[in-house]
Amino acid sequence: MAERGDGLPTWLAQAAAVSPIDVRAGLAAGEDPLGQLMEAADKVEFGGCLVVDAPFNPSPLRRVLAARGFSSFGRRLGGGHWRVYFHLDGGLDWERDSEAEMMPEGALSWREPDGLHVDVRRLAPPLPMVAILRLIDASGPELGVLQVHHDRLPHFLVPELAERGWRIADTVEEPGEIRLRLERGA
Repeated sequence: MAERGDGLPTWLAQAAAVSPIDVRAGLAAGEDPLGQLMEAADKVEFGGCLVVDAPFNPSPLRRVLAARGFSSFGRRLGGGHWRVYFHLDGGLDWERDSEAEMMPEGALSWREPDGLHVDVRRLAPPLPMVAILRLIDASGPELGVLQVHHDRLPHFLVPELAERGWRIADTVEEPGEIRLRLERGA
């Protein structure tokens, strides 16, 4: 894979000139943008690019497009705003700088200045609770805050948190997302 002197892929300048497909509002309204994105990807010719703005790092989309020959480069532009650049090149570098990790349950986790984040939206119960508890149990005492991106209030999680010495410190409801700030201590 060719890189510029700053470590960025050489094709990034070409991709930056492409207008992004912004799926944030549709996702907030409960729409699934996969069909729209696959249709757009089908129109990209070899060597061409596709750009997607999403509310989180779309690792599942990146995997799907990698299987179709796209490399990708992603950046978090701000809270709830990721921009991912796709380049149809045979998938030479399919998930560069994604900064997020896919957990066994299908949840995504990543670090930000305000703590460890986990996105469990669209996972069927009990997978969100399993993913959250896995992070808490595996992280040990160094984890003081866990930011959870959920699509519903996890009532059955509360007693499990209490057993582990954790609590829901704050809840913020936004369209398509409930953000929970979990903290250690009572």
